[in-house]
Amino acid sequence: MTNWRKTIKIKHLLTEKEDFVNVQNSTNKIANVLKEHFEFRSILKKLRNIPKGDDYFSPSDYANKILDEMYDIANMEKIWID
Repeated sequence: MTNWRKTIKIKHLLTEKEDFVNVQNSTNKIANVLKEHFEFRSILKKLRNIPKGDDYFSPSDYANKILDEMYDIANMEKIWID
């Protein structure tokens, strides 16, 4: 069993909508929470600058890639994301 160092609550900030405005609003709110935790400084700029997308990748695709990075950092640093 993993001994988590701390818990960060962000799941309530996620959106199910996939349009640029809603995705960017969501990731900005997540960045506001994560900026208080030095472990995530490397992804803050990415969270605040989600690409608008194109024919191949939507804004939510980009956001999901960055959130994957966030979860990787959290696992490495033993931080529970709730």
